[in-house]
Amino acid sequence: MMLIDRSPTPGQTPNWPSARAEHRNRPLRVMILAEACNPSWSSVPLVGYNMARALANRDDLNITVVTHVRNRPALEGDPLAQLASIEFIDNDKFAGPAYKLGRFLRGGQSSGWSINTAFAWPSYIAFERMVYRRFSSAFREGQFDLIHRVTPVSPVMGSPLAKWAGVPMILGPLNGGLPWPREYSELRRTEKEWLIPFRGLHRMLPFYKSTYQAAAGVIAASEHTSAEIPRGKGKRFFMAENGVDPTRFPISETWHAPEGPFRFIFVGRLAAGKGCELILRAIGSSSLLRSCRLTLIGDGVERSKLESIVEEHELADVVEFTGWLDQPSISARLRASQAFVFPSLKEFGGGAVMEAMSAALPSIVVDYGGPGEIISPSTGIRLPIVAKDELIANLRVAMEQLATNHSLCRSMGEAAADRVRTEFVWSAKAEKIVKMYHDVVDVHSPSSST
Repeated sequence: MMLIDRSPTPGQTPNWPSARAEHRNRPLRVMILAEACNPSWSSVPLVGYNMARALANRDDLNITVVTHVRNRPALEGDPLAQLASIEFIDNDKFAGPAYKLGRFLRGGQSSGWSINTAFAWPSYIAFERMVYRRFSSAFREGQFDLIHRVTPVSPVMGSPLAKWAGVPMILGPLNGGLPWPREYSELRRTEKEWLIPFRGLHRMLPFYKSTYQAAAGVIAASEHTSAEIPRGKGKRFFMAENGVDPTRFPISETWHAPEGPFRFIFVGRLAAGKGCELILRAIGSSSLLRSCRLTLIGDGVERSKLESIVEEHELADVVEFTGWLDQPSISARLRASQAFVFPSLKEFGGGAVMEAMSAALPSIVVDYGGPGEIISPSTGIRLPIVAKDELIANLRVAMEQLATNHSLCRSMGEAAADRVRTEFVWSAKAEKIVKMYHDVVDVHSPSSST
């Protein structure tokens, strides 16, 4: 099928459907474009689901979720299906082979994310082409006031619909592209990021420039991404892409003092870039921290190396490896701990940090990427990214400070929980996004130009 470009030519005012002038008197009709949207998975699919669910819960929105058919088993019996219309797009003839090839080149590991993004590009463009074919009549007839593309979150992934649909479109929150810190350049090899030197070529891909020229609004999730995204005519917003579901991670009212040893906790992949080795070496060099306890929740390629370090420093009575746990179990472990330690060396998101904050835990993070933007001086300790030995020493000092200053832990932890309550729960994020919707739709309604 030939795709016809019905978008306005440069300098021409879009002929937005006249019904949009009355949008304040009825629910906004929003298409949530979330190729990845699954409550049973983690990372981006869970972000897509939580965003769609929070927006569908609102009475002032009429939501249609458009997602990949792979999510059908998880969504058809989910409460989201009662709150929104869900349309499934089947482009598996593109997505399946691309996923298998990308996984092969990554060695089947949860690493090499630049490879994953590169090989997802063709199948995602095919996904949006199929969305256009299914909904082109609805777009022309003004059945939607707005399209909001929630996933993918990568800023390098173009959107043909931004230009083709003839409907105002918001992208985001977008995040990614954070460079590997020069102090740890060897991690690029460890994480199989051999495509990084070629990342800039994404600017030459079809639809990249037109996406940002045509988008009515862009939500950036980090300062780095905001600076990287090309400037267009659309509005610019800022919001972290992750959030907290208080039904899975209840928000604590108070920080809980230790009943026995002070407990640190880490949640995430056991990969070189996550900094678990730094934690273990900080503990091994401190008699004070040897009297504390550390729980490492997660698994990954570095586990055997980390277990060797535990043996090397005789920390078997200090460190517990739990492997992966379900979310209720993680939440319970967080609430039973006193501080979250997460010295990830390249983290563009930070969902685990928000979940720890919901348990009223002070956090220790490296001030590079998402965690450094989520944590403030009132909610945790941010360590500058420096060479390995210096960072271990700084981490040791920070951990010792929290282990011996319970009033500081209480102050930081309770401030963290308050921030989650007001900014990071999904309902609060949805409230802010609706304001963005109206900002964008108001600009593009016919009455705004009269």
